[in-house]
Amino acid sequence: MNGRNGVDMERVKTLKAVMQENPAAGRRTLSGITSWNGGAHSTTIVRNFAVPADEPAVLGGTGRGASPTELMLTALSACITIGIAYSAAEDGIEVDSIEIDVAGDLDLRGFLNIGDLRPGLAEIRLAVRVDADAPQELIEELVDRGYRRSPVAASLEGRVPVRVCIGREEATLSEPRSGA
Repeated sequence: MNGRNGVDMERVKTLKAVMQENPAAGRRTLSGITSWNGGAHSTTIVRNFAVPADEPAVLGGTGRGASPTELMLTALSACITIGIAYSAAEDGIEVDSIEIDVAGDLDLRGFLNIGDLRPGLAEIRLAVRVDADAPQELIEELVDRGYRRSPVAASLEGRVPVRVCIGREEATLSEPRSGA
């Protein structure tokens, strides 16, 4: 692939120009389909990718995939990594490596309906390391921009409405259900 940091900036610039002229060109509906495989194991097909999910044995699963919460943490850190790489490419900065340690605190009592705890993470922590030929201040700016341009981070922070339908009806409920 041509471009700095493996990012085809010509394609990105072309798409950006098209979207500036026609904002509707930037709107996408992302989708997948998840099938239950028994127990806690499922497989989601997204584009041409099969993504397994399962719970560890301690939670009654078989460990045949990362847990859904681990996949969410993975999505967050991957999205921020991409944002950093793109930001660096836009600025003409060559990056040698980007690594993110991601961790989240989960109290399983919420999932298991013990007490009235909310299921979900209490906090997510990211430790970002960027090796690039740039001063520390610029690396900090790249990390900040990578975070700010992350759709996953924005979705987690903004509590995106989740619409749930039963059966084969389209997800067109007028009011989102809370708790997601």
